[in-house]
Amino acid sequence: MTGLDSFCGIYCGACLCNIVQEEGNIDEVAQKLGKTVEQLSCSDCKTALHQDCCFVTCCSDKGLNNCSDCSEMPCQKMTDFANDGYKHHATIITNLLRIREIGLSEWLSEQKQKYSCPQCGARTGWAYTKCSKCGIELSN
Repeated sequence: MTGLDSFCGIYCGACLCNIVQEEGNIDEVAQKLGKTVEQLSCSDCKTALHQDCCFVTCCSDKGLNNCSDCSEMPCQKMTDFANDGYKHHATIITNLLRIREIGLSEWLSEQKQKYSCPQCGARTGWAYTKCSKCGIELSN
């Protein structure tokens, strides 16, 4: 994973794919979930892997680092994506507004803290209810 930010405002550091790659247990997790390693592999959205994403193509065409740099934000595609029922998608507009306010680097620091176990510091994900390292209940 080369970056933890995305074009659309999702924090990639809380993605299961990213976490298991970093922890080096991708084979074990894939087997547990009945997935292939390829299904849990992601390099990040700013590479060739996600070139079919509307946010990737739009930002690339406009030469933007992410959607927070766009004067049309939030657009209809973004609003639709934020309302598609996935909890982590619902955060994108708030995330992008926060990036505008404090900058990408500071936002990434905030997200890293938000998605770290308060007890042991292990990285946690969007859907984690317990820390995978120490087992405490999480309030993400």
